[in-house]
Amino acid sequence: MGEGGELVIDFGRSGNSDNYRRSGWSEPEPRHTWTIGPESTLEFPRPAAAGTYMLVIELGPFVWKDRIPAQHLTVLVNGSEIGEFAVREPAALECTIPWDVIEKREWVLLTFRHPGAARPIEINGVPDHRELALAFETLSLFPQFDSAAVAGGRSKMPSAEDAFAIDELPVDQLMMGFESLGENCEFGLAQRRCGAEPLGLLRFASAPLPVLLAGLKGHFEGVGEPDQIEIRVSANRQEYLVIDRRYGFLYHPWVLVGEADPEDIRHREEKRLPFLRRKLVEDLTEARKIFVYRGMRRLPQPLVLRLVAAMREYGPTTLLWVELQDDEHPAGTVEPLTAGLLKGYIDRFAPGENAHALSLDYWVALCRNACRLAGHPESREA
Repeated sequence: MGEGGELVIDFGRSGNSDNYRRSGWSEPEPRHTWTIGPESTLEFPRPAAAGTYMLVIELGPFVWKDRIPAQHLTVLVNGSEIGEFAVREPAALECTIPWDVIEKREWVLLTFRHPGAARPIEINGVPDHRELALAFETLSLFPQFDSAAVAGGRSKMPSAEDAFAIDELPVDQLMMGFESLGENCEFGLAQRRCGAEPLGLLRFASAPLPVLLAGLKGHFEGVGEPDQIEIRVSANRQEYLVIDRRYGFLYHPWVLVGEADPEDIRHREEKRLPFLRRKLVEDLTEARKIFVYRGMRRLPQPLVLRLVAAMREYGPTTLLWVELQDDEHPAGTVEPLTAGLLKGYIDRFAPGENAHALSLDYWVALCRNACRLAGHPESREA
């Protein structure tokens, strides 16, 4: 259990779920762990700080056409039911845990009831005899945030003159006023397509939310230290990747295999990463940029509020959180949610196999609309 009652359980093979899994689980696979049978349990120490907690579970169901259209899940904490769901597709489920449910025991027992567990060999012929229901990827526990947890007030709307200035701002200057925090390199590539090449620690990094939160909490200390840098060849054997061992960030150095020696890349990163780390901390502290974050899947708002709160420990920063459009929010829409948080909607994200195939026009529209709401009439990049 981390400071402040925060806990992230990673159910992938290289994760930490072995410390918490009790009954009803299969062996971890690369990205997830399946539940086995009708019930599974986890156990972890009770948070030290009293208060209401949020539980967010990222998982996917074992479903098959009309035979198993959904998996039903009931979540109990120390025997008290806190949530009930019908899971039809990969999802992030949110539950609230009142303090009176956990305060009387030193350990918290989480019970997951999933009576629809079935054996794939009996459902679709796949030679798997396990009784599967749900594939858990991550579980996050943290103190409940509300709008008051994010310091500062909402930015005022820009004047008509400022709005005109934003519309007339050249696209390269516009995009220089933003900085990506991850989760992948899509927005960094959108900036490149616009002729903007800002310096940013996480511009071309894989930064899953738990990793990003850990970095923010630690002020990214240790990034770029020689013993924290690992050079690795990508899965397709075409380019090098840089792994930050301190927090777990993965960077693109944009060097193809054969173009440079791995030790040369390491020496370059030893000089580059500490500078970029200092710059990111300065940008967060001085609120020089509008920061951008998009998840690889839908992000629960409580987790995004947690991210905003962590960012605003540095200064009055603004986050543009980008999700896919829906019936009420067409692509290009940006709405203010709370102090320091804007939510934007895009028509599509770039496919995983080709991050360059991005929706450039809508990325630009999101940035212009975010500038209007955040009151950033011009780029602040020196």
